[in-house]
Amino acid sequence: MLRHRRLTYANVVSTLALFLALTGGAVYAASRIDTKNIAKNAVTTGKIAPRAVTAKRLDADSVRAKQLARAAVGGTAIADGSVSPDKLEVPVFFVADPTGGSAEVDGSFGPYPVDGGTWTQNPGQINVIFGEATATLAYDGSGSGACEVYFDIRLNGVQVGGGQLRTDSTTAQELTASLGAQPEIGPEQPEQNEMTINLGSNGDCTPDSTVDSSRFQVLDFG
Repeated sequence: MLRHRRLTYANVVSTLALFLALTGGAVYAASRIDTKNIAKNAVTTGKIAPRAVTAKRLDADSVRAKQLARAAVGGTAIADGSVSPDKLEVPVFFVADPTGGSAEVDGSFGPYPVDGGTWTQNPGQINVIFGEATATLAYDGSGSGACEVYFDIRLNGVQVGGGQLRTDSTTAQELTASLGAQPEIGPEQPEQNEMTINLGSNGDCTPDSTVDSSRFQVLDFG
């Protein structure tokens, strides 16, 4: 036969004390456990909720190259302008942007004025000159069969490249042609480079034929 214990003050107090000890202890533990109470390697990947670790939770400089998977950073992940030439293993940048204006094509051979054609080339640097010219030309119908215009590109007085525009049309044509020069290997000492151009023709262009403009860029490697 079961006997019911009487509900006494002592029973109530002891039960309440046990409840507070159990629940209060858990609350106390939750408020007191910090990183130094967690054993090394105790928190594994499976214990971390999806998307629980956000960018603002990461310490500055905490993610380094060795933490990135191979090919993890693609072109779309790189902000515009974030990779400057000096960050490349072999820096590449433009050191000069020479330009030329309008000039008559009269059959003579002589200087064609160029602005911005000077720059400094340092030891170990390789310079490449490339550009284009635009001209309005027409053939005058004489014996050679075409109007031809020549560009002679010189660096510090030495011929390094050039280009040509040509038309056999007796009606004025607007033409564009690429111009370029051979690469220049870096000097032993810093050197001031000056690019100049001589302009000439075969003498079979109409009197109103002109070179309209030219533009160049000097690309530096190293």
